[in-house]
Amino acid sequence: MSLAELVRSYDREVTPYYPLTASEAGLRQYDRVLANDIGTEYRAGLRALCERYRRDLRRVDRSALNEQELLTRDIFEHRLDTCVEDLDLPWHLLPVNQVGSWPIRFPVLGMGRGAHPFRTVQNYEDFLGRIDGFVVWVETAIANMRTGMARGLTQPRDAMLKVVPQLDAQIVEDPRASAFYEPLKNFPSPFDEGTRQRLTARYVDAIEHKIVPTYRKLRAFIQDEYLPQCRSSHGLGALPGGRDLYRHAVRMSTTTSLSSDEIFELGRRDVNRLQREMDALRAEIAAHRDPEPVVYRDVEALLRGYAELRTSVEAALPKLFGRFPRAGFEVRPIEAFRDRSMPSSYQAGSVDGTRHGVFYLNTSELRAGGSARVSRSLFLHEAVPGHHFQLMLQRENRTLPAFRRFAWYVAFGEGWGLYAESLGGELGAYQTRRDRLDALGGQWFRAARLVVDVGLHEKGWTRQQAIDFLGGRRENAEREVERYMVWPGQALGYHIGHLKIRELRTKAETALGASFDVRAFHDEVLKDGAMPLSILEAKMDRWIAAQRRNL
Repeated sequence: MSLAELVRSYDREVTPYYPLTASEAGLRQYDRVLANDIGTEYRAGLRALCERYRRDLRRVDRSALNEQELLTRDIFEHRLDTCVEDLDLPWHLLPVNQVGSWPIRFPVLGMGRGAHPFRTVQNYEDFLGRIDGFVVWVETAIANMRTGMARGLTQPRDAMLKVVPQLDAQIVEDPRASAFYEPLKNFPSPFDEGTRQRLTARYVDAIEHKIVPTYRKLRAFIQDEYLPQCRSSHGLGALPGGRDLYRHAVRMSTTTSLSSDEIFELGRRDVNRLQREMDALRAEIAAHRDPEPVVYRDVEALLRGYAELRTSVEAALPKLFGRFPRAGFEVRPIEAFRDRSMPSSYQAGSVDGTRHGVFYLNTSELRAGGSARVSRSLFLHEAVPGHHFQLMLQRENRTLPAFRRFAWYVAFGEGWGLYAESLGGELGAYQTRRDRLDALGGQWFRAARLVVDVGLHEKGWTRQQAIDFLGGRRENAEREVERYMVWPGQALGYHIGHLKIRELRTKAETALGASFDVRAFHDEVLKDGAMPLSILEAKMDRWIAAQRRNL
């Protein structure tokens, strides 16, 4: 079997395991499915599939492949290897957390703000099937967590305490107050009155007899059974087999062979370097008595501030990029029920253009009566030329195999986001010393994550030690540290990915001299989608060599 045939076969077979990705790709037959990805049958089936395709891939003659095929083959091999490795580890026994597990994500989907569309009668009926799938997922999660408790594998108590109020927000007396009622408030205009009444009755029934009871059951389990058994420790190192779990998480996040000790020392060096740069800039700001930045005291005013920044950044992008995504994006506040635990983030738009990408902005300080300012570096990271740019160019590239169009690698994606922040000077977005200080602070923060993440999971640090190291506003530091506690390794990819992309740019600038074209460099980094850093480096080395031959 040729590589192309193997990849097409894999894409067909693996699609049922990722029904939300299938929905995003426009495969409507999967719109009723919410995969029970923590269930025994799912895990065994996916593992067997990955093992089988890994054996088949090893029979493909590497020497017969062209450059694009070689790229697909290497990314495919990495995907299959990590699939098998990941399913050998007991992550399914830790299925619920305060950051990104299904009980927190499902209401966003149900509100019509995710991959599931609410445009046709069939869309509405299909989501009722996903509600059934969610009920099964929660039942499995409770069973898995009981198994985890018996084996000494539990989440940190400090983090799980944040889950209870998130669940409470979904336990409503009036179905009309439910997040899952939102699509009924905005029926598409072609729906007749009979259809609206029928769907409303079915959704009210589902909210009253499936959604609310499921959240109530999970809430009671966590409050009464799980929290009393949760560990008081904060890192994976305290768990049975926790060191192996963490080292796997490090490899998954960084897509490098860096050890946790190497990452820890790299973080310490860069924290000190960036601190010196920030101190020097603060001294300049004090000497020149630079004015304070504009602050906003309500959400709508803050959104207007981001809209003004967007206009200026988008006007400057052609200086650095030759290719642009077709999809648009919007800036939207994070929903109140999750803004205490969810940092600002990006959600990709649909490939058919019917749903824009979303830069979700955390506005919890404004909701609490405080103030906020426009973070220029955050906008560059989450929107353009950061995640929106990178993800939508990848998803809109129909020449890529499906598994590459929708792939995500933390070090590439978040590394690109942090690299995008570093482009603020070239884009004219950092107009003052305070803007540059904010950007340096972002880099310091990502370098500090290397220290804190390894500290928590390998060095025995406590939650308080990690919070103290991060400093800053206490609520933000707590939210970040508790995220690292339940999402081990994820925070490592940002700084490591940024350093690699910056290293590759420096290598290209040195090799090509005056002929270096920054737009061509950026387009080359992004055009083939996300990939492990080791594969990206090999690809860019080949590109640099080709550019030199053409001089």
